[in-house]
Amino acid sequence: MPDSPIVERIDPDLEELLPRFFEVSMKDLESMQTALGEGDFETLNRLGHTSRGTGCGYGFKGMGEIAHAIERAAKAGDVESGREHIQRLFQYFERVQVVFGK
Repeated sequence: MPDSPIVERIDPDLEELLPRFFEVSMKDLESMQTALGEGDFETLNRLGHTSRGTGCGYGFKGMGEIAHAIERAAKAGDVESGREHIQRLFQYFERVQVVFGK
């Protein structure tokens, strides 16, 4: 189901860091959108790479996978794919639900 929640199991030690994590991630996502619109694939690649590492580091596997796809689109200079994956990442943030546990 496209609107069903995406559940990510996150280490409870990271709970107090998550508000800032989401704030920064959303700013980076907006910057990705801007970079794509300007044809700045170098910045898009860098932001995708950073988001992949940060997402995976915090335990957000889905975010890491989508950010990796953004990286690949940037390296290929593929505007349409970049747009699609940026939209997927926006949707991911709308649907993700955190469950704390190891």
